[in-house]
Amino acid sequence: MNSESSFPAKLSHLPQILDWVRKQLESTPLDEAKKKQVELALEEAVVNVIHHGAAKTPLELKLSCSYEPSRQIAFDLSDPGPPFNPLTHPEPSTDTPLEEREIGGLGLTFMRKCMDALFYRREEHQNILTLIKNIEV
Repeated sequence: MNSESSFPAKLSHLPQILDWVRKQLESTPLDEAKKKQVELALEEAVVNVIHHGAAKTPLELKLSCSYEPSRQIAFDLSDPGPPFNPLTHPEPSTDTPLEEREIGGLGLTFMRKCMDALFYRREEHQNILTLIKNIEV
């Protein structure tokens, strides 16, 4: 199964985006907790695009989903924003006390914990972040 949809990169469209994600997850055998992990990781990725990539210029983001039963579900999040590979940014130290940490910066750590694999590529002036969740049978 393959599916694709485009959305304006605006917070007001986040509910529609997450509805689309949930619809893709319906046909998988993932339990509710794992479906929620995928949804939350994608929400974090989308919000990052909206806040950083679309902050100055309105963008359209594209989501595509490929599902291989008994193997994995993968989501590609594409945007035409400035080149940005979130996977090259260092993870913040979690050893520092909370009150001494800067706000933010844990989104990538969170996505890595929720998903089984993350990949970035730049293709045809598009940032493409791939988020993969394995299907365990």
